[in-house]
Amino acid sequence: MKHRTAILSFVLVLGLVAAVANAAQSKAVQTMAGILLHLQHFPTDADKQSLGQIAGDKSATKDERTVAQALMDVQHTAAPADRPKLEAIVQDDKAASSVKTLATIILNLKHMPSESDKEKLKALTS
Repeated sequence: MKHRTAILSFVLVLGLVAAVANAAQSKAVQTMAGILLHLQHFPTDADKQSLGQIAGDKSATKDERTVAQALMDVQHTAAPADRPKLEAIVQDDKAASSVKTLATIILNLKHMPSESDKEKLKALTS
């Protein structure tokens, strides 16, 4: 019985940590995830305006600004000039997992996010 209680407690703690992590997403990550979630081939003018604000926001992390610029440059797929920067974020052990997720989705983008990517993006927007 003690073993079951310990396992149940561990699972509950993991659930709480995941909920707190999602709640702790920065506004920049939430905005970019929302834009990607509804992306159809390229960002709209309104999306580009929001991304431009993130790209120029000194309170956003360097990685968030890089991802915002790369997303702004998307035309069906990631721009060739942005790919090495996104790959560097994905490979960086110190980069936030949410930003790595965004960078990975942009790198794999073909006109719009896949259904599995949309599930990841929904988690980042909440």
